[in-house]
Amino acid sequence: MNENIIGVDSYDFEERIQSGVVLVYFYEHLNVESRVLEPIIGEIAEKYIEDVTVLAVDMEQSPDIAMHYAVEASPCVIIFRSGEPVEMIDGANPTNVYCDCLDELM
Repeated sequence: MNENIIGVDSYDFEERIQSGVVLVYFYEHLNVESRVLEPIIGEIAEKYIEDVTVLAVDMEQSPDIAMHYAVEASPCVIIFRSGEPVEMIDGANPTNVYCDCLDELM
């Protein structure tokens, strides 16, 4: 995983989403779409390094987080602002889909 993406679990998730704009990437290791999306999320983490925190949640290791936010399949991206979810994007999408959402929030 990209060095600008922070892996989180049930112990630190809520704390990390509380301030600013946070993009959370929900994935499963064996899911092909998750592997396709990972480099795109890495690009986004680098592009927005000053403005957006990028977190990754392994749904196999932390299913409680996925269930809490109604993430039914991976990959999924939820964008939070000040601890509140403001956008949910299912599946692997082109980079501009995520960037457009982030640009609107900032």
